[in-house]
Amino acid sequence: MTNSWTRFECEDALPRLYHFIDEELSYHELEAMRDHLDGCDNCSYEAEVRVKLKSVIREACLEAAPTHLRDKVSARIAEMRASMAEPV
Repeated sequence: MTNSWTRFECEDALPRLYHFIDEELSYHELEAMRDHLDGCDNCSYEAEVRVKLKSVIREACLEAAPTHLRDKVSARIAEMRASMAEPV
C-alpha cells in the first residue's frame, strides 16, 4: 500500500519539525519524518537544535514571577473585571 507520506524531502520535513517533536503529526507523517531524519544529517541536526531550544525555553519559564509583579497583574485583572461588570 502506498500513501502520500512514504518519503519526505528536506523541504517537506523542515516545516514539520516542531509538529514532529510535539508528536502532532499523523502516524504516517511521523513515520515519514523518522525515516527522513534517520537519513538526513542536516534535518536531524535541525531537529536536535529545536529540541534543545524548546528545553531551554521550558526551563526558563519555570521561574516564578516576582511577588510584586504577580500582585500588579492580579490588581489589573481585578480592575478589568470590575469595569466589565459595570453597566454602560
